[in-house]
Amino acid sequence: MSRSRKILIVAGIVLGVAILIPVIRHYQLRAATEAYIAELKAKGEPMDLAQVIPPPVPPEKNIAPFFLKAAALLTTNDDILNSNPPPAMRGVAPGKAAASWAQPGIRSNEATNSWQEIKKALEQNGEALNLFVQITNSSLFDFNLQYTQRFEMRLTHLSLEKKAAQRLTSSTIYDLHSGDIGLAVKNVRAILALVKGTHEERTAIPQLVRMAITQIASAATWELLQSPNLTDEQLADLQADWGQLEFVRAAQFVLPVEREGGETALAKWRNSNFELQHYFDLQKQVHETMGDSDEEDSIWDKAKIKTQIFLWRYWWSYPDELRGLKGYEVLMNTMSLADTNGSFQNALAAQDAGLDRLGISQLKSSFDSLFSGKTDFHSMMSESIVTLGGVVRKVMRVEVAKQITITAIALKRYQLKHGNYPPDLNSLVPEFVPAVPLDPVDGQPLRYRRNADGTFLLYSVGENDVDDGGDPSLEKGVTSSNYSWQNIHALDWVWPQPATAEEIQKYYDEQAKKSK
Repeated sequence: MSRSRKILIVAGIVLGVAILIPVIRHYQLRAATEAYIAELKAKGEPMDLAQVIPPPVPPEKNIAPFFLKAAALLTTNDDILNSNPPPAMRGVAPGKAAASWAQPGIRSNEATNSWQEIKKALEQNGEALNLFVQITNSSLFDFNLQYTQRFEMRLTHLSLEKKAAQRLTSSTIYDLHSGDIGLAVKNVRAILALVKGTHEERTAIPQLVRMAITQIASAATWELLQSPNLTDEQLADLQADWGQLEFVRAAQFVLPVEREGGETALAKWRNSNFELQHYFDLQKQVHETMGDSDEEDSIWDKAKIKTQIFLWRYWWSYPDELRGLKGYEVLMNTMSLADTNGSFQNALAAQDAGLDRLGISQLKSSFDSLFSGKTDFHSMMSESIVTLGGVVRKVMRVEVAKQITITAIALKRYQLKHGNYPPDLNSLVPEFVPAVPLDPVDGQPLRYRRNADGTFLLYSVGENDVDDGGDPSLEKGVTSSNYSWQNIHALDWVWPQPATAEEIQKYYDEQAKKSK
């Protein structure tokens, strides 16, 4: 055999091996992912859309059309209510908030409005507000979400929900100022009915909006509790409404839907250049909407992207998919552990460790990629786990807000009956609460003590999982003018006490200096 022929044979073998190895690797990666999916199904994990979406609400019980009718009546030119609404529970110092309804006017850094101006603005929304307060705690909302549309699902109702909650809060504060306590209570109960009635929406964004509206309701409830004219019956009804809100199990229903959506989208992207390009186009539209318009890609850039897509489709996507699926399992275990134990401390520690082992903690979130317009083809799928991991922490925060708000209402009820606050939380049981309220962070009783001046201290250990003795100040080295009681950098999450006139004036003086 001639030398040249030998060389050709060797070259052919090398070429064949060079082709065969990536093909074998493709099937190895694909097989590993398919085996894991089969394992999940064998354990009873729901992986199909029909298994994870909620059942439709019967038309006769669905109040969503009624809500949309009311929301359509909200005026769109509310300059005052948009730019300078009455703020609820405005933090003016660590552990202190201003009761807006008790102030002589509505102040911001830019303007001061009179109560008469607020009244006029609210009257323009009167028909809508009157309809909103007819929403009851038994109301169910079904906005007919199109779960099959995945990333393009229309969620236009969410902005309407949040606007309704904001307008109801403004009305609450005005009603408290004018002395109509009964209507103020109805407004807050309508906000809570909106939160409760939408608990079956099974994607992350609607649940995040629910949690944001709950924080709005918590602030409005704080304003109510500063009123001297509440009755025990009103407070008991309000407390019962708060007690029926559910977030942990709602999040548990979200995760399988998000996982199924990711899997379906991934299958489309692997099988269709059109579907994948459509996703990139949506990403680009969002990026441009944020005011960032990229320069036209060069020929080299376009060739590079095509190469990356090819590598992603046949190799990179499989380990990323497998990592993402395992990440979902970590998140599901977190929520299950938090639900079982009634605390997030150990569950979140296990989550962080699990995501670290998978290499997910070091990734950017899917929102970062969406808004930046930059795609990392090695982590397209598992980036969503970073985003959803943040949602789990938001569930913890809203559960703390819920438990502390319920406890604050119970303390007010005790004060109305006995003339002062109880010596400890055990004194609330069983007349005002069925059991001593627990801190969702660590599962221990909420921290409480009665102060010598007739006030009380009520708090959660907060984001850092450490009991700092009810210290609402920020962690060392952190400076911020955000005095929200649940600031993520606060040492403890302390339910605010009403600020004095001097503390409020000092706050506005400091804000005025900063705005110059």
